[in-house]
Amino acid sequence: MHTHRSFSFQLQKSFLVSTFFPFILVASFIAAIYSSMYHRDIQTLLDSTAHSMVSNIRTYMNELNQLTLQPYYTQKVYYYLKAKSVGGGMRNSLNELDVQRELDENMTYLRLSRQDIDGIYIMSGHNCLYYTVSAPDHKSVITPFAYSAESWYRRALAADGNAVTIGPHFPDYLRPTGKTPVVSVARAILSLYPRYPLCVMKIDVNTSMFERIFRDFALHVDATILIRDENGRIVYANAPLDSKEQGILSRASNGQTVSMKGESYQIHAYPINGYPWNICIALSGRELNERIRTIYLSTLFLYLIGIATATLSHAVTSRKMVHAIDAMRRVFDGIQHQDFSKRYDYVSHTELDDLGDQLNYTSEKLEQTIRQEYILTIRQKDSEFKALQAQIQPHFLFNTLNNMIALNQIGDQKTLEDSLYELSGMLRYILKAPSIILLSQELQFVKDYCALQKLRFNDRLTCEIHLEIHQENWKIPKLLLQPIVENSIRHGVEPCTHPCTILICAKEAEDDDETLLITISDDGTGYDIGQYDTSQTTGSGGIGIRNVRERLLSFSPESTMEIESSVGNGTTTRIQLKKTPEVTQP
Repeated sequence: MHTHRSFSFQLQKSFLVSTFFPFILVASFIAAIYSSMYHRDIQTLLDSTAHSMVSNIRTYMNELNQLTLQPYYTQKVYYYLKAKSVGGGMRNSLNELDVQRELDENMTYLRLSRQDIDGIYIMSGHNCLYYTVSAPDHKSVITPFAYSAESWYRRALAADGNAVTIGPHFPDYLRPTGKTPVVSVARAILSLYPRYPLCVMKIDVNTSMFERIFRDFALHVDATILIRDENGRIVYANAPLDSKEQGILSRASNGQTVSMKGESYQIHAYPINGYPWNICIALSGRELNERIRTIYLSTLFLYLIGIATATLSHAVTSRKMVHAIDAMRRVFDGIQHQDFSKRYDYVSHTELDDLGDQLNYTSEKLEQTIRQEYILTIRQKDSEFKALQAQIQPHFLFNTLNNMIALNQIGDQKTLEDSLYELSGMLRYILKAPSIILLSQELQFVKDYCALQKLRFNDRLTCEIHLEIHQENWKIPKLLLQPIVENSIRHGVEPCTHPCTILICAKEAEDDDETLLITISDDGTGYDIGQYDTSQTTGSGGIGIRNVRERLLSFSPESTMEIESSVGNGTTTRIQLKKTPEVTQP
């Protein structure tokens, strides 16, 4: 049997080894090729899309730059601003009003014709010569305001008449200040001759235009697209970003791989020619990983189909041998579980049939031998237990009867009557109850036993029973707990002069509803457990702790019992009882 089984296993192992490594190589090769093609196609898509975005943004920024040249287009407006910048004005007040109206019409038209413009301002030093803002904002400029101290103002002057692009900032010269940052284009308006700055024209725009630009381009991949200024600040992003993600993307360089939201992103940066900004595309690797995972899973699926086909072919070829071995295994499993009714009944027309016949004969002889030994052992154990039940300690009955006589003499009929009921219940339990009993019945027996002992010890003995179980069908061996309680009275309560409490707790284990935990503890004098042989400590009716252990293991081999005791700290006994299948008990 072992030879055929080993040979079959070797065939299957050889097939798995010879196909598994080629499968890994093929799957890895296909995944590598696909990954290379995917990266090439994505790079082409990103390059073409980004270049189109760059072109549109440059066109948009050029338009804003052209708008800042408006003061040069009208001579009257130019000279009006030149006069205002030096703190003067036009000689004719009517002409000045006329020029102001023309300036306001031109600038208001520019603002209203473009939804992206939030405000247009012309400043000189600490004064705002002109401004127009979006009507719904209800904003006004602060007067005076140190415009010349602002970094963007100084940058515009340093550009010598060229337009400068200003990254995200809050216009703190307005009240109330907006909650959304703006980007701006600023240009110094110069005196043509001699050449010196007169004022600065600044146009604040929102990011709605960038949103429209990005909306026109679809990458069809999971990517975050954003615009960064020369300082790495994010001008616009097509998706919401928290502060941590903004910090990561503002510092990321081209080709770098960053981690966000539990995923990896590849950074692709494209500069906007002529401007200090750049477009950054953070491409998620999730889609590629999912596609490669699909390749691996598909290849694995095909491999498993091949394994299943080969296994089926092998099973059909060796069916007779395998079935014969399985039939023998069932007989051995039955013997292991004490079921001797199983027989080898498969006909393979091979030498295995002879081996099966020998196995049947051996099983029958083994069943006869075990049955004989088992019956003898059961009868012996049953005789010992019945003898133990009959050996109730005479001094316990003697003390109990003396206590009852004393109760009768003092006329305490109620206590006397209760004691008689308790004693009769105990005797009935010992003599008539089956060897396997409900937990509640055993606890009632212990309760009656403690009540009779209380006649002797009075207030020196208190017994408390706490029952915390959800299943009412817990069964335990009869007289399992009483010897332990008597052990506590004998070693803990009897030598003690102060009142003592015996606490009995029964509950189901929190993580296993097939396990019952029973704890019996007392706060008596205790004893040095090393000086006592617990196997010789006797209990009621001569049933000692040793007998309790043996009966507990006989009832449930997986059960355990531990005793802890020390002088002055009382005694604690813990029983962990495993539930066993219900059997008929005598």
